Amino acid sequence: MNKRITYLLLTVPVFIAFAFKMLSHKIPKTWDIQAIKRTHLPPPDSTVKVDYASEAYYDSLPEHIIYKTYPVYLREYEKPGYLDSLRRLEPETVFDAKKLKSQADWIRAGELVFNWPVAYTPINDRVGRLTKNMFNGGKGKFTTDGRYLVNRYVISEKGKVLVGGLSCASCHTRILESSEVVAGAQGNGFTATPFAEAVQAGKIPFQALQVGQRQLHNTPWAADKATSSASTTDFVSHLISVPSETNDRQGTVLGHPVTVPSLIGIKDIKYLDYTGLMRHQGPADLMRYAAFNQGMDMLTAYNGFIPGGKNNYSQRPAASEWKHPFGYVGKRYSDAQLYALTQYLYSLEPPKNPQTFPKEIVVKGQQVFARSGCASCHTPPLYTNNKLTPANGFRPPASHRSAYDILNVPVGTDSVHTLYSRRGTGYYKVPSLRGVWYRSAFFHNGHLTQLEEVLDPRRLQADYVPSGYKPAHLPALAVKGHAFGMHLPVEDKKALIAFLKTL
Repeated sequence: MNKRITYLLLTVPVFIAFAFKMLSHKIPKTWDIQAIKRTHLPPPDSTVKVDYASEAYYDSLPEHIIYKTYPVYLREYEKPGYLDSLRRLEPETVFDAKKLKSQADWIRAGELVFNWPVAYTPINDRVGRLTKNMFNGGKGKFTTDGRYLVNRYVISEKGKVLVGGLSCASCHTRILESSEVVAGAQGNGFTATPFAEAVQAGKIPFQALQVGQRQLHNTPWAADKATSSASTTDFVSHLISVPSETNDRQGTVLGHPVTVPSLIGIKDIKYLDYTGLMRHQGPADLMRYAAFNQGMDMLTAYNGFIPGGKNNYSQRPAASEWKHPFGYVGKRYSDAQLYALTQYLYSLEPPKNPQTFPKEIVVKGQQVFARSGCASCHTPPLYTNNKLTPANGFRPPASHRSAYDILNVPVGTDSVHTLYSRRGTGYYKVPSLRGVWYRSAFFHNGHLTQLEEVLDPRRLQADYVPSGYKPAHLPALAVKGHAFGMHLPVEDKKALIAFLKTL
């Protein structure tokens, strides 16, 4: 046999084996306590003890079974007989790690995880039956064909249709002005109107809400700093005042909602959460962060306070008995599901930018950006230096300087979130400016909705009325901090904004 042919016959199997090995995925372990302790930043109060649920506890939680889900439509857009047709369907399991061979397979599977709701409610007159009038006032958006992207219908048993919510997609899906749906972007779909109406009508007892608020927001070392609603009216007013791009997520301070971040480009981001709560060096870290956000933070003890605990929040319930404060049975994603999620998130691309400006204006704006020193924090090409800045009132300990990436230049934004919440670290991370053109909530509290507003010095005044979140009980609110660029000449400021909108 020709020696060359023989060589090829011998080497091709080796090459195929090598290629298969390169395409294979080694799935990290999610709940690795030592890794969590290494990557999780400590609270700003050094006396606080944080105790995570054990690996054995995590492993004993039941895993999610991911079924095929179906769109939720507003009543005016729902086709006659749609729900009845869903009730006739058999449950269909759609995630099977054994079938995932290629990178494309993992990404498609990750999209299923991204859209999988972790909370389920039977259909009734309040949940899952939204109407157009619930979106009056500009809070929350739906697609042109009437889909409400925050929820999905779940069929886990034939004959029963559940309304599913609290998926990654619930907060991180955006509907652009062009009607394009962008997965992973800063979400703008949620409307609190149905929930607010249910509270106001007494369908949800206010006492139960107070218990839930304690679980979601109590911070043992800063209880005196937290705000609470004194009445049903106050709470309803607060719900209505929160824009869809922000939310009162667990671990934050009640009355201080945080902006929903964009997940597009997250692969390049070194710290996760606005407070830099966890370092991010690869899929394993993002998997742990996702597990933390989907319930494990509620089983973490903060100075002995376990938000999802029993016996006055002092004891973790048995894994088989745990229920999240939102009411659903506590489960965990499998390692394969979370790994697939990371591959999907890493694959996300920004939408096509429709912004058009004269070339000379963009060039001038880029020059203003460089000349004004913006690049020292928002360094190209990521437009972030991936560092942490200490909040007002926090002095970084000496040990932090070698452990973390710190730019010791406070920018003066509101420090409540990072000093007085369970997600607090004493820092805020420097955000990336990529994709600012498709966001409408700026700073970590979402007070501002436009770049023009960010650079407007009037927002520092006590009588300023921000276009974004403003506490319902305040007639006005000064939005302080990040004063950079405010005093540029008008034409320079316009050019800078034009440049930023091209990123």
